[in-house]
Amino acid sequence: MADELRVAASESDLILLARALIAPHPVEVRAMIWRMRAMPPAISTACAALLGDALSHVWPALWRRGGRSRGRFWERHAPVGLTFSGATLELLRGLVSVRGSSQAAPPRSLTLGDQIMVYFALDATHGTPAGTRLAAEPVVRAAPLAWLGFADVLGDATGVEFDGLCGGAGALVVEALGDDLARRWQTVELHKRASVAPDALIALGAAQDATLRGFMAACDRHARRDLAGFVIDAAAPLLQRGVSPMPVRLDPAATLGRRATARVAAGALLRAVMTWAVWDQAHRGVRFIDDDYAAAQALLARFETIGAAGRARAEAWLTELASLAPTPGPAPVLQ
Repeated sequence: MADELRVAASESDLILLARALIAPHPVEVRAMIWRMRAMPPAISTACAALLGDALSHVWPALWRRGGRSRGRFWERHAPVGLTFSGATLELLRGLVSVRGSSQAAPPRSLTLGDQIMVYFALDATHGTPAGTRLAAEPVVRAAPLAWLGFADVLGDATGVEFDGLCGGAGALVVEALGDDLARRWQTVELHKRASVAPDALIALGAAQDATLRGFMAACDRHARRDLAGFVIDAAAPLLQRGVSPMPVRLDPAATLGRRATARVAAGALLRAVMTWAVWDQAHRGVRFIDDDYAAAQALLARFETIGAAGRARAEAWLTELASLAPTPGPAPVLQ
């Protein structure tokens, strides 16, 4: 279609990249980005129209990525109109241009549509050198939704405001991505067991703690604790199977203090589970005559997959992580 409308080759790249991010086709995205193509200072009307058409498919893309475990999301919520600012265009231009950078400074504000495209871009490049470079971009770090899904690569989320994701269209996006968020957090949790470098684990724990504390506090303020359900979905299978985040073999050359700090840092998701446990106790005190009784009952049922046994196990693991027992060194070599 791009050729029929006579867009430039560089504009065709923008359109194809947008479609690949939304579809998604990570292999195509990775082959397309930062190919040293020079971009013109502006795009044509035809290119803008084709980009608009590609971006109109964002909601179906969100439906495919998550929210299926508790019914069909699209049957429970009507799509809300999304807007995209110049930040989305700059993100795409940066990914396909000779600059290899989206923009020098973060925009004053990102629309929700912009944030979704940042999320999709991080998803498509996750685990690659391109993803590492992308995570350092100001436009990426200005997106709260990016921190919610990719705290493991973005770093410290202190000061990030999550309130915009706890109401209106933002809440719908988080709900739609619920399954996707749970998978991401669970995968990171499993990788902690193989951590060797204490400093890396400490940095990861700080990023996760700041993200989860900030987001769950926002959920609390807006009476949308249900949006933090991905914490339960990520942690419940690990608690049930006895898979703790305890690093098996931290670098024995590191000081005991650094290893102890790293062990504590590994418990970020467990600390979020304990926040849910506090909420659970509060939900049990809501009476039948109270206005929020129905919501409290739904949240009680939500936490039931962890339950008292899971809470006790999470608490025990946190105690174990905080213990001063040194991480075992290399196994002795028998002569």
